[in-house]
Amino acid sequence: MTKKSGSQTVLWWVGWILLTILSFFVSCYFWTGFIAKNIGPMHQAGVPIIWITAVFGSWMVLLVPLIIVMYSKVDKAYEDARISRENAQFAKAKAEFRIKSALIDERDRLLNSGLQTKLKKIPEAIKHGHLVTVLLRDGRKIDNVFVRNRKDVLGVYGLDALSFEIKDIIDLEPADLDRIPAFSHEEWLRLDGIG
Repeated sequence: MTKKSGSQTVLWWVGWILLTILSFFVSCYFWTGFIAKNIGPMHQAGVPIIWITAVFGSWMVLLVPLIIVMYSKVDKAYEDARISRENAQFAKAKAEFRIKSALIDERDRLLNSGLQTKLKKIPEAIKHGHLVTVLLRDGRKIDNVFVRNRKDVLGVYGLDALSFEIKDIIDLEPADLDRIPAFSHEEWLRLDGIG
C-alpha cells in the first residue's frame, strides 16, 4: 500500500467515525425538541422510552448508508492489500525460480519424422515427455534433452546456450532414467523463450 492510499484510508476511517457520532447528535437534537413539543417533558411517564426508541431507531437508519459505504471501502482496502501481497509473492517466486531460456521458433524445434517415429517406441520419462541423448551430425552427443509430445525439443540440461540446431540431430537414444543427475531448475535451458 502506498503512503497516499494509507493516509486516504485513515481519513476515511476518521470521517466515518465523525459522521457516526454526528448522526447520533443530530438524531438526539431532532427528537429531543420534537418529543418535548408534541408529547411532553422527559419526567412524564413513558416519554424517556419513546425518546430512546426514536433516537436510537433513527440513528440506526442513518447508519445504514454509512455502514454500506464503509464496508465497500474496507472491502476494497482488503482486496488491494491481497493483490499487493500476491504481486509481491509472485515477484519473489519469479526471482527465485529463474531458468535460462532461448527463443527458438516452434517449427525449428521439431524433430524429423524418422526420429518422431522412433520416439513412439521409447517409453516416456514423464507424461507427454521424453528424456533422451541426441547424436549430432558432427559426432557430438548431448545428454538430457527433453522432447515434448514426441516431436518438440523443449529443453536441454546443462547448456547455457543452444550449441546446435535441431535439424542436426541424426539419432537419439533414451536416457537411463536410473542414472539421471539430480536436476536443478537453474541448469535447464528452455527453448520456447519462457523463463
